[in-house]
Amino acid sequence: MSIKRRLFISNILMLVMPILLTILMSFCLLLIFMGITGIHDMRSLKYGNLFNSLIDEVDTLSVKWSQNNEIPTIRSDIDHFNNQYNAEGISLAIYKGKDQLYPQTAVSNSVLDIALAQDGKYSLIRDNDAIYRLRTGEYTVILSDTNFTNYRRDAFGFHFYLGIVIFTFLIAVVFLTNRILTRFVFRSIITPIETLVHGVHQIRDGNLTYRIKYDKNDEFTSVCLDFNEMAGRLSEMVNARQKDETNRRELIAGISHDLRTPLTSIKAYIEGIEKGIASTPQVRKRYLETIKSKTHDLEYIINQLFLFSKLDIGEFPFRLEQIDIGKELSSLIAGHIKEYEEKGLTISLIQNVQNVYVEIDVVQFRNVIHNVLENSVKYKIKEHAATKIACRENDTHVLITLTDNGPGVSEEAIEQLFDVFYRSDLSRKNPSKGSGLGLAITEKIIERLGGEIKAENVPDGGLAIVITLPKLKGEENVKKNIDY
Repeated sequence: MSIKRRLFISNILMLVMPILLTILMSFCLLLIFMGITGIHDMRSLKYGNLFNSLIDEVDTLSVKWSQNNEIPTIRSDIDHFNNQYNAEGISLAIYKGKDQLYPQTAVSNSVLDIALAQDGKYSLIRDNDAIYRLRTGEYTVILSDTNFTNYRRDAFGFHFYLGIVIFTFLIAVVFLTNRILTRFVFRSIITPIETLVHGVHQIRDGNLTYRIKYDKNDEFTSVCLDFNEMAGRLSEMVNARQKDETNRRELIAGISHDLRTPLTSIKAYIEGIEKGIASTPQVRKRYLETIKSKTHDLEYIINQLFLFSKLDIGEFPFRLEQIDIGKELSSLIAGHIKEYEEKGLTISLIQNVQNVYVEIDVVQFRNVIHNVLENSVKYKIKEHAATKIACRENDTHVLITLTDNGPGVSEEAIEQLFDVFYRSDLSRKNPSKGSGLGLAITEKIIERLGGEIKAENVPDGGLAIVITLPKLKGEENVKKNIDY
């Protein structure tokens, strides 16, 4: 049940419950009062005395006597009545004219003479005396009450105490209802808040794997779900930050090492020239060519770093074109077969697609293929290595696989292969194996093209690089789009 619904029900019950319970309490007290006093009609309650409640009974007896006026019957009814109410100062007598026929005890009432002088039904109250007169045949029936004021005082007292009891009961009902309903609503609010506070403390203390388990379906459900999502994103951000920090340190270490190696060589050859070690023109020329070569290595590393940094922050401009990927691969490989043959690498296209279009930057795509092939050349273990290229498609993507017969990499290193400055030569003692930027740049380019790249070890030995690119639906005209 939602908290809004709980509040609505609570407000309704705060009004309804006290009213219903007060009415029930009043009804019960009324029944008790009527049972104690013998008052059974509203007229008696209105005047607050027993006298008025007995008038109907006297009227009933009068009707009875008019139908059966035998004296023994009348005397028996009068005796029965007086035995019940004489102790309360109430008596019943029958007259004929002004003479009292029964009972023998005279009625002592200050207004008796006035009542006897009247005709028909008549009632009179004076001070503590009340009298009721009516005719039944030839007789006059007199109902006398000599204690009328005391009854009214008792009735007033009862009403006063009844009011106090009802008021006290009403206050108690309102208080208890408020407590119960407040607890009913408060529990549904405070429990989720305590759960959220505990979760916040867990995150504050570094437990980023903590998740709130909340099974209820109310307003706090979405809050708890958002908290869990926030905790998940925070955990990802912290992990990414730690990874970035590790990469930053490795980047600095890699840059320092890869720049130091050619700089050390340049410095050594310059000192050799200065000290006259290169005494002949031939030696001096060889020294200068070495210095020039190392300078080119420095320039290449700096250019690669610049390209990687631009790709990493998304500021490198791409010139996107819709290209037939099958034709592009065929043309690219045909143009590089001889070049890589001279480097000891045989490349071949063993599977291709037709009329399948992708949107790529042709120059950067060729750089990707070039980087992968160069990686195969650097790590070949045979004098003549081979790389087989296969291109296939599924419903949504084009998959390009470049498989060499080199040494492969360990399973632990697969995930790190595309990290910046990562090399399987962990000691970095072999500069000929590259700077460790090629595959990192390759991954950034493929990501910018909306694709994915991954590495897999081949069961028979070697490494497979799998490039996945989203394909365009149907054959489309080539369109150029400069993306800055």
